[in-house]
Amino acid sequence: MAELRIPCVGAILTDGELILLIRRGHEPEAGRWSIPGGRVEPGETDQQALVREVREETGLEVTAGPLVGAVDRASPGGRVLAIRDYAATITGGTLAAGDDADDARWFSMRELHSLPLSTGLLEALNDWGVAGPVPTYALVAEATRRAGVVWLTVPGRARAYPAWHLWRDPPGAAYLVTGPGEQPLPGLAGAARVAVTVPSKESRGTLVTWTAAVSRVEPGSPEWDEVIGPLAAARLNAELSPEAVYRLAPQSPCD
Repeated sequence: MAELRIPCVGAILTDGELILLIRRGHEPEAGRWSIPGGRVEPGETDQQALVREVREETGLEVTAGPLVGAVDRASPGGRVLAIRDYAATITGGTLAAGDDADDARWFSMRELHSLPLSTGLLEALNDWGVAGPVPTYALVAEATRRAGVVWLTVPGRARAYPAWHLWRDPPGAAYLVTGPGEQPLPGLAGAARVAVTVPSKESRGTLVTWTAAVSRVEPGSPEWDEVIGPLAAARLNAELSPEAVYRLAPQSPCD
């Protein structure tokens, strides 16, 4: 039986360090963020389909630019989505989610690491040089271990905020505390993942940004007992009484 390939297009719309994403309102992958796009209808060129899909999903008028990359994605029923993603330029319109998009927003490239993205999107953007490469575990561990403070970007929060931490290896994770007299960690309790940015002391820029899976360490658990002493020592605070301890473990963006 011949493979059924469905031609699709996507629009890569960027503005400096920002990229425009839509949140899918229907399956496949409802609730995940992706670039605007969809199927090429019979009789349409890729460029015509891209302009139509972007208008329907975001309210924006665009012109299609060069092909950035192409991928195949498996689809239910044995079908294959043959996706061609193009750079695009906004020429008019007002940003407003429509059609099968629940939301449409601009995100920084750094925030992509903390978003629930459609399957393979971040890897593709990395491979094509749009979002930058995913850092290796070795780089994440070494950079984070040496940093006294990292910056956390929590989904839904308007800005990143600093947090002191302690890296433990094993298990290979950063631990943070919050509580009376300690650092506030707004939004961390309800987050499944965050973006962790390690600053560079030399350049005052960014050394590495990585995606962390967030989990709370249960008070009185063996893990709690193992980390609370080193955390108090690192904080140089004999009266450390954290309300909560959180583990930030490096995670693949598609896990």
